[in-house]
Amino acid sequence: YPQAELIIRGKLVAKGLPKAKITFTSAEPDPRPADWGAINFLGSNGNIIEYCKFTFAYNGIHAHGSSARIAHSEFVKNGVGVSFKSEEETPGVEWFGKRSSLTVTGNYFARNKGGIGFRNSDAVITHNEIIDNKFFGLFPKENVKAEISKNEITGNKKGVYLYQAKGLKLTNNNIYDNKDYNISVAEAQDYDIDARNNWFGTINREKIEEMIFDKNDDSELGKVEFEPFLDRQVEWEQN
Repeated sequence: YPQAELIIRGKLVAKGLPKAKITFTSAEPDPRPADWGAINFLGSNGNIIEYCKFTFAYNGIHAHGSSARIAHSEFVKNGVGVSFKSEEETPGVEWFGKRSSLTVTGNYFARNKGGIGFRNSDAVITHNEIIDNKFFGLFPKENVKAEISKNEITGNKKGVYLYQAKGLKLTNNNIYDNKDYNISVAEAQDYDIDARNNWFGTINREKIEEMIFDKNDDSELGKVEFEPFLDRQVEWEQN
């Protein structure tokens, strides 16, 4: 990143307290998203981020070929809250080709351009509030192994946006009242997606389908399998 950033090649353990979070933010007098780069994990394992707050970053957390647990933290007014992928860009490094593996649980993502984006990586994403993000709540890409459950995904332009994504388990989430679509398939997405057993804010099948963009709208796209759907909101507590 051209802006200030922290590059982690060893291990970072940042543990705040519920009422005294560690804050990573801009030093500008008039702060804006992308004032600083990211906490950037490069081939780094065993990272722990708990009770932290990230504001005005390009990416709050960005990981290449790394592992981390991110819990009980806030990501507000960033470019993207959390972004991670396999290492594909630097053939000479020892972690080249390694997938990232992140657990993202009990966090708050709001008013970012995007909530969580990941590609060719493994993820457990649970018990998060992902709300009011400008472009997307979740953006899985390509070959992922991801368990996504018990999240509140609402008020985003697109709740879940999929690009060539396969290996996704999307179940027992509240995905409703997103602005364009609750679930949207990108042009190159020709894989079907299992999105059964989620709450979409209604039990009206036609209304649920209206808020899903998939094969029913463009025959070249994959289909989002959303039935059976839940008839009530998923209730969960921050873990």
